[in-house]
Amino acid sequence: MYFKWQIAVLLALLALTACNGNKTEKAAEAIVDSLPPDETNWRGVVELQPSQTTDTVTWNGKIYQYHIAREADPSLPQVKDEASGDTFLDNHIDLLVSLDGQEIFHKRFFKTTFEQYIDKDFRQNGMLEGLVFDMVTPQGLRFATSICYPRSDLYIPLVVTIDASGQMTIERDEILDAEDMEQL
Repeated sequence: MYFKWQIAVLLALLALTACNGNKTEKAAEAIVDSLPPDETNWRGVVELQPSQTTDTVTWNGKIYQYHIAREADPSLPQVKDEASGDTFLDNHIDLLVSLDGQEIFHKRFFKTTFEQYIDKDFRQNGMLEGLVFDMVTPQGLRFATSICYPRSDLYIPLVVTIDASGQMTIERDEILDAEDMEQL
């Protein structure tokens, strides 16, 4: 009789654990389903999905190749979204530019790379969101980048230009693009 009681208790515990596990799984699925498609939530910290882009561009008759890779970086200070209360991992972005298979520029960018171009609030509450090829200019290959508040349209637009010798310049982008003009 005692043995049957132990089996009954064990089965009840297994059933409770299984039910509780389903609730936990369903809660986790609900959180994941509510996130934007480019975000994941790992143990309560939101991170943007890693991204990579490789392409070529012609400048002064020469073909340059660039590779951009963004990744959430757990070694960086986390960023708190005041509106939602969510905590985000900040990102680092690698940019590699080569000419005829020879690397002319390679740098890992962090939000701190741009700290002289952003105010204190963006340094504390913003994150390095992205870096994309913009255009060829007489000065070099122009890449647009931004420091933004998580899940917000508020950002600081910046420009990284790489010249033919692999030298980099950074400046705030003061020129509004067509999308920005429509919002005015």
